[in-house]
Amino acid sequence: MRLIAVSAYFILLVLPCIGCQEKRRDAELLKYAAYSKRDSAQLELNLFERRFHGKLRFYRPGGEIDSGEIQGNIKKDTLIGDYYYIPFGWGQKKRRPLVLLKKGSQYILGTGTEQVYMGIPHYIPSTISFQQAKYVFTASAH
Repeated sequence: MRLIAVSAYFILLVLPCIGCQEKRRDAELLKYAAYSKRDSAQLELNLFERRFHGKLRFYRPGGEIDSGEIQGNIKKDTLIGDYYYIPFGWGQKKRRPLVLLKKGSQYILGTGTEQVYMGIPHYIPSTISFQQAKYVFTASAH
């Protein structure tokens, strides 16, 4: 009888944890590229049901590279999170807000008015815009 009670308790404890794990939408790393005049950018994404993470690099003339990690939440067709990067490839890491809009097979990098709350930068939601975007990411060859 005691064995049945312990088994039932274990099942009730483990099953909710198994059900909470997020499943990957895609089994592979998604790669995108964007070009704007003399600048370019590369985006690598790992998408889950409600979260994303990956890498983002901006290449500018003169060999300047901003390279870092991205992470955040997925809300419908919008990815909202942070870009934690090293400017110019050296120095101290900086954190900036990031917002991407999925439109068809492309991702559009949005802008907005930045605000810092409790040390975390984010865009004020009413100021986010995808009009006149500098970078529109399209799928690149692997």
